[in-house]
Amino acid sequence: MRITAATLWTNDVKPMQDFYTETLGFPLVEETATAFTVQIGTSQLRFELDTTQQPKQYHFAFNVPGDAFRLAKDWLRHCVPLLNEDGEDEIFFENINAHSVYFYDTDENVVELIARHDVNPDKSLEKFTVRDILDIGEMNVTTPDVASVGAQFAELGVFHRYHQPINVDFLNFLGASEDGTHLLLGREDRTWLFSPKPAITSPLVLELDGNLHVRLDADGMLHHEK
Repeated sequence: MRITAATLWTNDVKPMQDFYTETLGFPLVEETATAFTVQIGTSQLRFELDTTQQPKQYHFAFNVPGDAFRLAKDWLRHCVPLLNEDGEDEIFFENINAHSVYFYDTDENVVELIARHDVNPDKSLEKFTVRDILDIGEMNVTTPDVASVGAQFAELGVFHRYHQPINVDFLNFLGASEDGTHLLLGREDRTWLFSPKPAITSPLVLELDGNLHVRLDADGMLHHEK
């Protein structure tokens, strides 16, 4: 599974556009008065104006080459402050052999760069730039009905990465581990790594593998878009 496109919502479009296109330098694909789209490697990320101005909170990750974590982290620290937890500004996930670093965007969404050393391709880079980011590697799906949404994803062929049952009390990683791309299905009010911010059910639209379209509404209900 790949996240080929994602649409999220923001209460203020212009500062978010400036952050992603100027602070981080992602190529701008499209802009209107109420939305913009940037190119994230082979994925596209779109933000639209939320006229309801409801609270929202997203977590998503960008994949970087498996051998480029140090270069990517050094590039990122020159763009934005890195988030810290217990005095550390990075984390190593032994179970998946991956390093991650975290930061906030303008809306204080928790954004992550992750190098999955066994899955993400190596690039033997001498210098890292924003164009070396591979794609959107993770996207949270926060809902009060984790079991139902998990069952709907399974019907669409998006399963727990280890083919385990959905656990409503924990964060469930959906998508095959060898793909290096996951949907993070979990309940409200859990906090993210490197941030005290609680997860909030927030609307989003996802395009998976270029052909599967799903929408999570503001109530956390999942809809398959034909």
